[in-house]
Amino acid sequence: MRASRVMVSAAAWVELLAHTAAEWPREACGLLVGRIDADGNVWIAASEPVANLASTDDAFELDPAARIALQRRLRETGEGHAIVGHYHSHPFGEPDPSVRDLARAEEADLVWLIVSAGPEGVRGVGAYVAAPGSRLVPVALSVRPQ
Repeated sequence: MRASRVMVSAAAWVELLAHTAAEWPREACGLLVGRIDADGNVWIAASEPVANLASTDDAFELDPAARIALQRRLRETGEGHAIVGHYHSHPFGEPDPSVRDLARAEEADLVWLIVSAGPEGVRGVGAYVAAPGSRLVPVALSVRPQ
């Protein structure tokens, strides 16, 4: 089911913005944990910073071992949460999908949060959901209190 709206908990929001700021000027990346309700709303409860394995500062490559470990941990907790997406930063760009992002948008329905952050702080955040044909479709984004 394609997401119609993405809602991020305040705690997850603060953590992912702090992570992207701390990694500047390198792209930061991490996983988003939550659930999708019957109406297609994605509720993000937590963000999990992940090592960026990319060899350059202007790209990201999530550590696959970290994703597998998180998936196992989530299965064991039984809280009904799953990996619903990931985030990464564009240290020198806008919060829009790059050509590289579009080429890697292969996992349908995965939420992508793209954070535009620089030395002055966060400039913007874009929310997208992966769709067939290597597309990232914009979706509404909101931060919800705890």
